[in-house]
Order: sequence, then C-alpha cells, then structure tokens
Amino acid sequence: MKVGIFHTAFIGDIALSSLLIEALFQEKHEIYLITRKASILLYKNDPRIKGFVSADKAKGIKKINSLRTIANQIKALNLEVLLVPHKSTTSALCAYLSHVPKRISYNDSSLRFLYTENLPFHKEKHECIRCLDIAPRWLVSETTYQNAVKIARPILKPAQDMPTFNLKNPHFFQNNNSFFIVSPGSVWATKKYPPQHFAKAIFSLLSKNKNIRCILTGTQQDKMDINTILSFFAPFSELSARIIDTSMYLPLDEFVTLISKAQFVIANDSSPIHIASGSNIPVVSIFGPTTWKFGFYPTSDKNVVLNYKDENGNTLACHPCTPHGSQTCPQKHFRCMLELSPDLLANSVEKLLPELFIS
Repeated sequence: MKVGIFHTAFIGDIALSSLLIEALFQEKHEIYLITRKASILLYKNDPRIKGFVSADKAKGIKKINSLRTIANQIKALNLEVLLVPHKSTTSALCAYLSHVPKRISYNDSSLRFLYTENLPFHKEKHECIRCLDIAPRWLVSETTYQNAVKIARPILKPAQDMPTFNLKNPHFFQNNNSFFIVSPGSVWATKKYPPQHFAKAIFSLLSKNKNIRCILTGTQQDKMDINTILSFFAPFSELSARIIDTSMYLPLDEFVTLISKAQFVIANDSSPIHIASGSNIPVVSIFGPTTWKFGFYPTSDKNVVLNYKDENGNTLACHPCTPHGSQTCPQKHFRCMLELSPDLLANSVEKLLPELFIS
C-alpha cells in the first residue's frame, strides 16, 4: 500500500518515527514522509523512503494558504493511508483536506473526528512505540509489530559519506581516531546543561583517555554555549587540540552518520539522544526540568539518564516543571541543572564504558 507519515514536530520526534518506518518497510509498503524541510535530512538517501513532501507550516495569516498547499501536495501522492502522529489542530486539518481515504491518528488528537480511525495513545510507553502503535494490525501484522516492539528503539540508516566533515577534517578518519560527541544545545533554554559544566566534564574525560577526541555539535543557535566551552580550554593547548567544533558547518544528514561512528554521545534531553539511539550508540543524557517518564529517554543498549538528586536521593519538589522545557526556570533558581555536578556526568560515562578509561 502507499502509506504516508505526516509528522511536523521537532527533529527528535521525527527520528523516533523511524521504528514505525522500519515496520512499514518490513511489510513492503511504499512509504512517503511528510515533514518539515529540516527534518527530511534525517532520512536523506534512506532506501526505506519512497518520497518526501516538505511541510513547513507558515505563521499568522499565511498559515491558511500553507495548509492548503501541504494538503494538495499530500493529495498529489495518491496515498491509500495517512498516519498522523502529530496531534495538532493544523495537522488534522491538513490530513482532512488531503482526502486520503484512510487517515489515522490517536484518540486524544485535536479534531479527532476528522480522521477515519483513532487509536489509543499510551502515555506509559516510549515515544517510538507510541508512533508504532498508530499503525493498525491490518497495516502492520502482529508478527512485525512484536518484532519491532522487541527492538524498542529508533532505527536510522546513516549514509556512508560525510563530504563536508571530511573536507574540514581531511585526516580525521585516516588516523583511526576514537571520539565522543557532546551536543550542548536545545530548543528550550532550561533543558540546556550549563556550558561551564559541560567543559569540566569534557576536561575530565579527555584527561583520563589521552587517545580520545571530543566533537562538539549543534546549530548556529548553540554557538555561544560552544564558544564558552572552547574558551574554558584556551589555557590547555594539548586538550584543546583534541576538540573539534562542527556547529557552523555540519549538515543534519552528516551528523547522523558522524554519531553512528562515535564511541558515545553526551547530550541534553533533545534530538541527539534519539539520533544516537537510532544507531545504538551509547548515550549519557541530561534531564533538567523534564523527566524520562514522559517517554523520551534514550533507548540504546547502553545508556544513562541523569537527573538532579540531593544527598538523600530525592529530586526537587518542583521537578518536573514542564513536559517540554521553557525559556526560564519557573522557580528562578535552575537548581536541576546548576547543581547537577559535572563530576557526576564524567563518572557516569566512565561507569557506562569502563573499557575506554582504563588507567
């Protein structure tokens, strides 16, 4: 069948849709992904995807026309089934206007009556399983579904080439460098671990393994935090020489490939932990105002989730304060991140991967 997945949330959410994509692919469906332009690069050259529609919804008065345009683009695909994990009002309207015969979302989606079928949304499950659950058993067989549930993590298909990274760092892989990735960014300010803390943890890890390198990744919006990290290392030339900043040039598709080659990844509660899980790369994730209990934790075989806890093992009374993060701490103290020790972060990496830090 010709099946579309219409999902316009954040990049991490689109990465978490990849288990659904894998299940549909195993059933030999023809798969089309309708998502934001930035997220399409996650699946660049992915053999499972037949085609893409760039679905960037405009704002303000222009939104109405953009929804019509997206709906018409979906309609032109002549899909038989449209799966809509994104529960927004605009997604429901686009799906309805596309006139796809079978339109499926969750039973708690906005304007759910515009869909032809509504399936249960299980809050207790991980998001990649919740995405998988949107495919009915007449679309994904019970056997395929159960096999996917056993995997229970995203499945991404990294490309082999990284032309931009290799141009900037022509000898990096020739030297068989082992490396880890640190992604200090997030869309939400309160989900960002302080860059000074990141720097101290990186200092500890580089000091304990003289042969490993650190690659900093992010977008231009993360440049200030990355510069803070780099400034910390200015007095330490030997360590500084083992850090590479890719934030100004690395495209998302190459980031997916780079992560798949890393020894481990350190990141906030944001898309890199899910992209790393997509290649089963060890992950140490940092959760400040949010909690893993919302279903967005890393799913690699080796992973650690860090939340602030006091000496008695208790979290803050205000935690979690939000499901998604915010731009400022509601309590004005930001203790969940400021008091999460960089030593704890470094030690967590060592415990997760002791073979990399043997004295």
